[in-house]
Formats: sequence, C-alpha cells, structure tokens
Amino acid sequence: MVEQLGRLVELRTLPGDTLANAKALDYVETLVDKKVIKERFTNGNAEVLILSVNKTYTPEICYMVHMDVVAGRDDQFKMEVDGDRLVGRGTCDMKFSIPVGIALLNKAIKNGLDFAMVITTDEETGGLDGGKYLADIKGYAPKLLIVPDGGVNLNFVDRTKGVCQLKIVATGAAAHASRPWLGENALEMIVELAHELKKEYHEDNIKEGWATTMNIGTINGGISTNQVCPSAEMKIDFRYPETDSVEKIVEKVKKMIDKVPGKFEVTVIGTGLPTFTDVLDVRVERYIKIMAETFGREILVKPNHGASDARHFAPLNIPVIMHKPLGGEIHSDNEWVSLSSVATFYTGLSNYLGLK
Repeated sequence: MVEQLGRLVELRTLPGDTLANAKALDYVETLVDKKVIKERFTNGNAEVLILSVNKTYTPEICYMVHMDVVAGRDDQFKMEVDGDRLVGRGTCDMKFSIPVGIALLNKAIKNGLDFAMVITTDEETGGLDGGKYLADIKGYAPKLLIVPDGGVNLNFVDRTKGVCQLKIVATGAAAHASRPWLGENALEMIVELAHELKKEYHEDNIKEGWATTMNIGTINGGISTNQVCPSAEMKIDFRYPETDSVEKIVEKVKKMIDKVPGKFEVTVIGTGLPTFTDVLDVRVERYIKIMAETFGREILVKPNHGASDARHFAPLNIPVIMHKPLGGEIHSDNEWVSLSSVATFYTGLSNYLGLK
C-alpha cells in the first residue's frame, strides 16, 4: 500500500492534466487482476476508469474515488513516511483510497462479489465531465455507493450540502474617469450587490451550522484606471442544505438585485444536489456496526459541509457510505493520512463486503 501510494503521489494529477491522470490510470490498471473488466472513456478534460467484476452499469456495490488533486509545491509530490503518518499531496484527499480499492477489487473478483471501482479525474473542479457525465449521460446506477471522501475523526457522513454557483454580470456605460457623471460604473453596481449579499449571509458565514452559506469567489471588471468601468462580473458559491434549493437561491438573489441600481444578468454556472443517507437503512446500520467493531470505538454520525462526486448520484436515492480513515490538513502544506488507520479501514471494508 505504501509503495503504491507513494507512486501515485509522485504523479501530479491536477485536474485538466490529461497526460498525468492517464499515466496514473495506466498504473492502476497494472495492479488489478487480469479478470477485471476495464472501461475507460474521456469526456472534455476528464478521463474515467471503471473496473468491474461483472460487465454492468448497475453493480450491487460501487467504490468511487478520484485521482485528481489540488496544486502544491514540488516537495509535496514526494511522499514522506513520518512514523504512522504518510505525508504528501493527495495522501488524504484521496489517493489512499486507490490502493485500498485495488485490494478490495482483487478480492472481489475471487469471491464473485458484484463490485466495481470507479476512478474520476476532475472531482476537485466539480466533476461535471467525470462523475456527472457518468451518472447523467452514461446512466451508471449502482445499488450502493461507497465514497471514502468525507468525514473527519472517523465520523460517518449522513448528509452533505448542495452546490449553487452563480455568475452575475453588471452592465454600465463607459466614460472618462474625470467625468464619471457621464457614465455608469458597473464595478460600483457589483460592489453594492456584494455588500447586500454579505449582510444577508453574514451570520451563517461566521459560525458552523447547517444553513446556506455564501462565498464571493471572484470580482472582475475594468480595463483602465482612468475609465468608468462599463462591465463587471462576480462569481458566487453557495453551499445549501436539503431544506434549500438552487431555484430558491436564484430567486432570493434576484430579489436582492431589484434593490440595487443597475442592470444585472444572473447565470447559473454550476450546481450539485445535497446528499442524504438514512442511517436506519439496514446496509448502513451494518456498515457502522462493523466499522465500530473493527476500529474499537464509536463511529459518530455527522454532516459534511464539503461536496464530492457522490452528489451526481443523488437522484438515484441510493445509500451513500461516506467514511474515511484518520488523516488531516487536506489541501495544506502537510496533508497526511494514518497508515494504521488506512489498514484498519481496509479490514473493516473487507469484513463489510464479506471478502476473504
């Protein structure tokens, strides 16, 4: 596992780097049993690898992970073993899961379990070309989804928030900066709207909770310092619980726009549904029980504020097992995963799947 993870960390599989991701997928293919059924397809800048025991798009169990990672320094792409910690870019998010999945798949092929492993390469940028395409266009529909891409301190994730990303364009009129009364400054319109948005979502943005949050990601506009800006845009990212929706968020933003002078156009540029897993489902109850026994500690159930490729499969209303071993500092300088925890996690999954 350490050898495989180290090799995967060395490959700089950034989203959009099709060559690096293809090399990583090639490497994975060399590690799986020859009887495994392989399918690879490319859509846009994403490549997806499906490794299956049976030739089907409706496996009983799908183990879904992503190969892509966020950018980092050169030294972060050389994994270091620091006691029980494996340190490096992507160790926790989420390349640890790939050697685990390979081992499970190789056991499943010998046990005849209807099991598949799916690896995407664009999760960090939304998964639209990978996971979403697989679910919506390819019609991939497993009966149960295991996604070890969420939860901290061994918590089981029962809920994740949805995503709503908007682009708002303000249109004004150009003029010389010395005669601003002759123009309409689009940046001023955007800034005023941004101020209204900040007031509306301030309370939910400054404390942890299960409400809709709003992040102003980018503001762009203007060509020259001595010109009244004729056009400007702002991109916003909302994360919303199951009680909210994209439609409600857009309606709310448009009502706020009505209070701000200027001409605005709102475009939805990205969405993802919230996920919800019923912990009373017998398959989920059994998973939590087995993992608690394997780890020798209680597995708490907690919501997760982040998103994963699992959201693209939310319309299927299938159980999503979202749980991972101990690790931390994801996307930071010292990202790590616990080797002993990964080993225990693998044992627990093997027990859950009934693999010998």
